[in-house]
Amino acid sequence: MEDKELADLRNSVRTIDKELATLFEKRLALSRSIAQCKIKAEIPVFDGKREEKNIEEVSRLIEDMSARPDFVRWYQMLMDISKKVQNRFIRGEDK
Repeated sequence: MEDKELADLRNSVRTIDKELATLFEKRLALSRSIAQCKIKAEIPVFDGKREEKNIEEVSRLIEDMSARPDFVRWYQMLMDISKKVQNRFIRGEDK
């Protein structure tokens, strides 16, 4: 692989990473809003059945079956981070 091709591929990955960073911040902002709703509705942050359903539905969007297990791991980490943000928000540590 020549240097220009490698550089172009890395630049493409960097572009996607920038988009992911923006989406990550938007997702965490929504997690805080969800925490507010959960406070009002007096429901817990964690709902195992909903989480399982969510993982199942979203992972179906991954067409490459060999990539699904990695996606599920990544998505689970993302949901774990969202739950931490919600818990911090509920405790008043993240406003």
